[in-house]
Amino acid sequence: MSTPSSEHTVSRRSFLKLAGGAALGAAMFSMPSFSFARELDNPKRTLKPVAFKDIPKNAVAAANASPLVQKSFDDILRLSNTIENGSLRQAVVRLLNDPTPTFMQEYSSAASRSRLYAALAAQNLIDTSKIDEKHILPPFNGAVQKFKTAPGSGYGSHHPYPGGLATHTSCNMHITDYICRTYEEVFYYSVNKDIAIAAQALHDISKPFVFQWNADGSSLTEYPIAGQGAHHALALAEVIYRGFPAEEVVAQACAHGAPTSKKEEADVAGWLKAAAIIAGKDPVVYGLVGKDGQTIPNPHHQEGYIVHLGDHDWVLSSPAAQKTVLLLKKIAYQEYGMSQADLEGAAFNHFRNYVGAQLSYMYLNMLEAEPNGYKLAAEQVAKVVLK
Repeated sequence: MSTPSSEHTVSRRSFLKLAGGAALGAAMFSMPSFSFARELDNPKRTLKPVAFKDIPKNAVAAANASPLVQKSFDDILRLSNTIENGSLRQAVVRLLNDPTPTFMQEYSSAASRSRLYAALAAQNLIDTSKIDEKHILPPFNGAVQKFKTAPGSGYGSHHPYPGGLATHTSCNMHITDYICRTYEEVFYYSVNKDIAIAAQALHDISKPFVFQWNADGSSLTEYPIAGQGAHHALALAEVIYRGFPAEEVVAQACAHGAPTSKKEEADVAGWLKAAAIIAGKDPVVYGLVGKDGQTIPNPHHQEGYIVHLGDHDWVLSSPAAQKTVLLLKKIAYQEYGMSQADLEGAAFNHFRNYVGAQLSYMYLNMLEAEPNGYKLAAEQVAKVVLK
């Protein structure tokens, strides 16, 4: 019988060492948890603290006091200024700086609003059991709040604090920009980035109009048009009324849904038809929908899909906001002595508005999931609202 070669010979002592090391390694990798230390605060974050008794009772003032909101709006303008087409770039920036809906000059009378309601109802583009003639358009006195002071959505949804529209849109524009760059780096081709950036910048341009602030710190209720919150059709109506390119309008419409099936394409076409009716334009002649009224221009351009992908911040930010409001109620009650009545009214609304504008609900939601999450979140709130 041959003797094993020395390179394959393992002594008992060596074997025990190897076995012990393997057992230790297995034990280490079967441990139930690991410590992933990281910095939970960022030195780039700047705050404007306020005494609890001096919390602004004006949502616009809360937004204007936020460095986070200002930076977000600056980023929106910076990304919008990367649009290479000069006419499109100027039109986008002009609308961001003044989101007053120009199409509203067509609806200065009750009779004109009544005709609009009837026209949308005749095309089955509104559910008359969910929206009445009085609410077909939001209240309008000739001007609206600035883009950067509006909430990101309704008071129970994503980024609902003053300036939330700026943080939401900035986030979505960054995502859209990164998607375009990813396709360039991975697939070696470029989409029409001008269209994608413009559509993402303006997809919520009517939220300053729709989500007006109430005196108690909440925002107006939104009603549906064409199966979506009215802000979608109204934003599309505004860019149609201003004569934006059909390619931008269609891509903007896709923010709320990509035409990945016949039904979903018909949904997009419906939003465009509703918007065209509001803007007083023919959607077929404009180049928005096909003659059948159920399709958008084919073959589909990729920019609409990219805008839809980019508008998915809400997937995380909506539940984050809802959980953070509950967290802030607990903090307001335990740390600031608010009563149960306070928590259901203006006092808490102003509190959550100012905290949200300074820190964002996203950040507080992240902290809450950490060990000692309540303590971490309360410490950050204490930096904003001084006792």
